[in-house]
Amino acid sequence: MPTINPMAWRLQISGTFLVIGLLIEAICLLSAKPIAFVLLVAIGGLFLFAGVTVYLFSIVSTPRS
Repeated sequence: MPTINPMAWRLQISGTFLVIGLLIEAICLLSAKPIAFVLLVAIGGLFLFAGVTVYLFSIVSTPRS
């Protein structure tokens, strides 16, 4: 089993958060109920924020070679 470096692992995690956030927002856009907007902003936005934060953290915290 190949080992994965920490930066690649963090980038995979951030990509997963972003995809989940976008899927939640896409599903919420199909509904016209008021709770859909709350889910769109709260849960979808939280996943997008987490994805961007992990991505930026992985770029900043990479050790120099």
